Amino acid sequence: MICKNIKFTNFRNIEQADIEFCPGVNVFYGNNAVGKTNALEGVYLFAHGKSFRASSDRDMISFSCPAANVKLSYADSVRERDMEIKFKLGSRKMCYRNGINIKKMSDFVGYFRAVLFCPEHLSIIKDGPSERRSFLDGAICQLKPIYLASLQKYNNILSQRNTLLKGYEENKDLFDKTAELWSSCLAREAALIARERYEYVKLLNGYVNEFFKDMTNGRETPLLEYNKVLTEEEYFPKLTENLEKEIAAGTTLYGIHKDDVDVYLNGHEARSFCSQGQQRCLALSMKLGEGEISRDVTGEYPVFLFDDIFSELDASRREYVTSGIRKCQVIITSCTTEGLDKIAGNVIRVENGRYTQE
Repeated sequence: MICKNIKFTNFRNIEQADIEFCPGVNVFYGNNAVGKTNALEGVYLFAHGKSFRASSDRDMISFSCPAANVKLSYADSVRERDMEIKFKLGSRKMCYRNGINIKKMSDFVGYFRAVLFCPEHLSIIKDGPSERRSFLDGAICQLKPIYLASLQKYNNILSQRNTLLKGYEENKDLFDKTAELWSSCLAREAALIARERYEYVKLLNGYVNEFFKDMTNGRETPLLEYNKVLTEEEYFPKLTENLEKEIAAGTTLYGIHKDDVDVYLNGHEARSFCSQGQQRCLALSMKLGEGEISRDVTGEYPVFLFDDIFSELDASRREYVTSGIRKCQVIITSCTTEGLDKIAGNVIRVENGRYTQE
């Protein structure tokens, strides 16, 4: 998969830009806060339908502007395609594929695929379960639109069930009449999501082992395990036989929103016992593994997006990554081209939202 071109209008600090990419390594370089990550974020939007930095679409629009527009052209193994996202103050964003308005995000995500790695992804290892669940969900959604639809459905049901639990004293009759229905629907989606996550982690574990052992010359052995897989029939009693606990807590205590991926290194919990360098290598291995699974499922590599990670890696890790990325398209942000000029096919200097190809 190749990202060919991206066009911006009033996006973040980018008033206007029309950026061409080469099929190999592309480097955005410049000082901090000039727009390098903004351009990377624009590409990422088409893979996930949302930003990896902001929770609000409003943040995508330049200050004092009423709207913003981003258009991406890419080529997969079949043909060239284009996608577009329009942001407007006071309205929901509008998504298009080949000029056709796509109303459901599950029908938009999964056509253009990208893997992002940035310094903040150290949180996948060192922070709480929500970071690892988010990593899994983002990776699987690009490969299986039905998973995204199920995840959206689960979150909607969970939100309504939690509202009933919180307001139990005021709406006892409504809760008693509908609690079993909500629990049944939640159990069905939970079972589907848990199974997909489990299968993905099983595949990912193999690749993480491969990459991590390569980086450490086989001295250390990682292990990833999805810590809970229940069937619909197993989830349902948990959601119906513990209602007193959930009413007291005012929230749903059981389900895939509580699950985690256990990450170990040499038999020890990585979150607590690994050094920051080991955690960084584990996170990088997971991201490289995400790309390999995407290739396995779709038949082609996704686009790799590396946001300022080379300043975080030692020389041997940088060499490992740069030697491995020659087989696919990569877009890198960096404050310098040092160490990247030998592999870059396309170098773009960034200054205050302006992009100059060198």
